[in-house]
Formats: sequence, C-alpha cells, structure tokens
Amino acid sequence: MVEIKSINLRNKEEKSIIDKIFRVTKELSFPDDRMNFIEQMISLSKLLMKYDLNISTTFKAVDEKAQDPTYYVATYFDTKDMEQALWVYGMIRLLARYVLLYDKFFETKNNRYHLLARKVRRSINKILANEIDKHHLRYSIDFSLKQFWPFWKFEQIVKSRILEGSTFSYNEIRNFSLSKSSDASTIYARVLDAKLPSFSENVSLVLHFNQALLDLMDDWQDIEEDIRGDMPNVFVMAAIENVPYGIIKKYDTTKLRNSIINSLEISKSPIIRLVDEYQTSIKNISIPSNLVFIKLVSDHHADTLRQAISS
Repeated sequence: MVEIKSINLRNKEEKSIIDKIFRVTKELSFPDDRMNFIEQMISLSKLLMKYDLNISTTFKAVDEKAQDPTYYVATYFDTKDMEQALWVYGMIRLLARYVLLYDKFFETKNNRYHLLARKVRRSINKILANEIDKHHLRYSIDFSLKQFWPFWKFEQIVKSRILEGSTFSYNEIRNFSLSKSSDASTIYARVLDAKLPSFSENVSLVLHFNQALLDLMDDWQDIEEDIRGDMPNVFVMAAIENVPYGIIKKYDTTKLRNSIINSLEISKSPIIRLVDEYQTSIKNISIPSNLVFIKLVSDHHADTLRQAISS
C-alpha cells in the first residue's frame, strides 16, 4: 500500500512538472522581447532539470553542466509537438550525461564513472529500441559517439604539453576549444537531424559554436579545479604564455585569478579573440527561421561570458 501511494505521488508530481513545462513552453515569446525570452529559457531549464524525479545525486551533479534547454525549444518551435520536444530533451540529456561521465573517468581514472557511463549507454540503447520514429538514430548514434572518443586522447596530449612547460598559440587554443565542444555537432545535433523537418548542417555549426561558448564559461568557473587536476583549461593555456605553468600551479586562488585576469587584459587576448570570432561566425551563418532563436542564445552566452570575465 505504501509503495502504491509512493508511485501515485511520483506520478502526480511528474504530471505537475510536465504541466508547468508545457505552460512555459506555450508562453515562449521569441522574437518580441529578447530579455524576456532568455528569462523564459532559464525558467524552462530549471523545470526540465526537475523532470527526472528519480535521478541519482551523482547524475544531478553531472547534469548541472548540461542545463541548456536549446534542443527542447528547437524541437518545439520546429514541430509544435511538446511530447516530441521532451523526448529529444531526454535523449540529449542522456547523451550529454554519457559524455560528461567519460570526461570524469578520463580526468580521475575512477572506474566508477566508467561503469556509470556504461549504465547510461544501456538506457540510451533501450530508449532507441523502443522508439518507433527513430529514423537513422537507431544505427548512427553509436558512430557519433565513437567519433568523439579521440578527443579524450587529444586532451591527454594537451595535458602532457602543459606539464612539459609548452606554450600555446591562438590557433592551438582555438583548436582545443572547438575540439572540446564538438560533441554538440557530432552527437547532439544528430538527434535534431533525425527529428526536425527544418534541420540543416548550418544549425549544427551554430550549436557547435554555442557549446564552445558554454565550455569557455565552464573553464572560467573551473580554473582552480582544473589546475589541481592538471587538466587543460583554455584560460590557463592563454596565461602560460606569460607565466610558466609550474609557477601558476603554486599560486593561491587570489594570485591565480589575478594572473588569469592580467592575461585577459593584454591586447588581443586569445580568449577575447575566441569569443569575438565565435560570435561573428555565428552571425554569418544562415539557419531556418524556425530555429533562428539559437543565434539569440549565442549572443546571450557571449555577453554572459564577457560580463563574467570582466567583473
């Protein structure tokens, strides 16, 4: 009896969350008011994070790195089908969870993350097996995931170069940044490709640049953690042009941040150039009108990043 009540309670709570998600979705007002639209996206992101009621603490921590509702909104705007949008959101969240767990595995060598990633992969396979309208996802998602695997080896090469005391040119930093964010175009965009009538590869390009901007923000927030783990971080890669990594690693938090900020204030800072280049590239890419809101999200990511590193 207690278990039945618990199930009924969860079902009731899930229905309440879905109702709220659908209500906010219907109220999306792009392109009338940019700031209001961004606020609606943020509210939607919080609701979507609550959608998985039985999520473990470990997955919650990982999912905090993947709270972008763009794929959900893109699906709704292009299909007007909120159930389809929820399916796409759920699939991309699982795929992002898989990638982020392997990130943690290669960073920490803790086999627990490897086992969790395999568990997530089984969930992905199960959902695809039960999906009637899965198109080429049923056979292409494995290839997409394998395409991203070389990045983790590349990341270890960059890590070795940092520890050896190497410095990095702007082109090298940009190459690492775009390689790190290529999961957006290689993996997540494939779901939209299978589900959205208006999808084009230009959409994939914009999503790639958007992910690159989000990854830059993550690197800004994770500077101290990445230094402790000797993991590649674009802000550190830019800073060691002026201060050797061996010295930066010994800095306390205040001195470390000051060193990074000083590198950002240098004329033609690689990081500022990256943000400007990504934003300019996005503006020059033509995408279907149903999905043009993604470029507004690009501007929001770029503005948020600039504000964070200048404050």
